[in-house]
Amino acid sequence: MTNDDRQANPPTVRPRRAAPREDAVEFTPSGVPVPERDFFIEEFRGVTIVVALPVLSSAALETVARTVGEFGTRDTRFIFVVPTDGVPSTTAAVRGRALEGSTVWNDETVADLWLATADSECVVVGAEASAVARTAGFVSASVRASKTVLTDPGGGWGSPPRSFADIDVHRERLASHLAERGLDDFLPAAQEALAGGAYSVNLCRAEDLEFELLTFDGRGTVLTQGRYLHLAALQVDDFPAIEALVAQGVHEGVLKPRSRIEIARMAVGGLGARVLRTGHLAGIVGLEVDRYAGTGFGEVSGLITVAEFSGLGAGGLLMDGLVEICRTRGIANLFAVTVSAEAAEFFTRRGFREVGRQDVPAAKWEGYDADRLEVARCFLRSA
Repeated sequence: MTNDDRQANPPTVRPRRAAPREDAVEFTPSGVPVPERDFFIEEFRGVTIVVALPVLSSAALETVARTVGEFGTRDTRFIFVVPTDGVPSTTAAVRGRALEGSTVWNDETVADLWLATADSECVVVGAEASAVARTAGFVSASVRASKTVLTDPGGGWGSPPRSFADIDVHRERLASHLAERGLDDFLPAAQEALAGGAYSVNLCRAEDLEFELLTFDGRGTVLTQGRYLHLAALQVDDFPAIEALVAQGVHEGVLKPRSRIEIARMAVGGLGARVLRTGHLAGIVGLEVDRYAGTGFGEVSGLITVAEFSGLGAGGLLMDGLVEICRTRGIANLFAVTVSAEAAEFFTRRGFREVGRQDVPAAKWEGYDADRLEVARCFLRSA
């Protein structure tokens, strides 16, 4: 992601993840949608999750116990790092194993931690109250945990919390925010966990752990470092999700209405930005060229990103991929038409310049909606 991407993004939507009626969706007693819970339980199969609990409360322990209980015996391991005086209550709540031995970390005690984690579904590690987050970062890196969660009563970053943040991009602002909350060691802890192999670090309230781990939207902020998304051609299996994204974009006024065959045409040559770990689509874009055959022009079609993955640079990744396709196919000019001010700013920052309607192929305006034409803006760049 470039500096410009932090200031502007393409239109975002919150997709309708499921088509069934709300009254047809089953929820757990705590309100977690069962389909989402089941999805993430399977995703975390065979994974070790390190959770820092600097502040323990009865509500936090209830949530932690309930979250562990949702996993059952699914080959998912938890390591909870808590203040030393909270080890007994946490161990009892999760029916886990307290790690015995020295609090001085060396090869021998780390080896003990490996064995305890391999042999138990839940391990509880004690630390000085002021060092819980730092210890969690070290523990995560030591066992090469795939997921780390840092909890604090203040929850995620921002109000409402932003869904994602790349710490390479947002380091200074994130560090300042955490320092204001007295959480100076959270960023170094997150960096250590990520460097040790964690694909992401969640920042949330302990009481939100269940929703953070087992729902698509979560309730905190997911911290990543470096590439979290990858670019890939859209697949036929993506079509229901693509239709839902386009429908939501139309509903919110950022995309023009499209028939199903038009959506399919867009998808055939389209690209998706996918979350590496789960494969979820963080954004989509199509490239229209057939309509402009022989003109040297291609059109950005249906660019939209998913709000829950905001901050990961999906829009920039998709646009870079589209430009590369144009170069490979010998398409000299790439243009976009939008009625969204947010998208207009995004295109400007991605190297497009605003032009008049006469500067794009005339075929673009054949059958174009008259009302939309009044507010449509055109952007052009060389590929």
